[in-house]
Amino acid sequence: MKLKFKLGRPQIIALVIAGLAVVALLASRGGDGGNEGPGRLDNAAVRACDDFAAGQSAARSNSARLSLADKVTASAAESDNDPVRTRSMELGRQADEGNAAWRTAANALTRACQEAGWTAP
Repeated sequence: MKLKFKLGRPQIIALVIAGLAVVALLASRGGDGGNEGPGRLDNAAVRACDDFAAGQSAARSNSARLSLADKVTASAAESDNDPVRTRSMELGRQADEGNAAWRTAANALTRACQEAGWTAP
């Protein structure tokens, strides 16, 4: 049994319009992916980045690093900027893990701040 399937001009036009609507819908929702980018630089994120920049050079011992990380994390916790908040928490976890781990976490936080639009005071 053979089916004949023939589309007329109105059906073709309707399919093209429906296809364009689907493409437009997908394009408008393109920003909803998993990678949210640098985020918005709100006041709490600026405070966290400024706190870190001000105390980074003096944070040489584990206790000084933990103290700085606590201060930065407290500021970042109030922020809506997920990358800065996440990197601040990572800084706290790495505060007593040695120089290399601290530098890596510090660089990641600095990068998150800069990507969000922050500049060192």
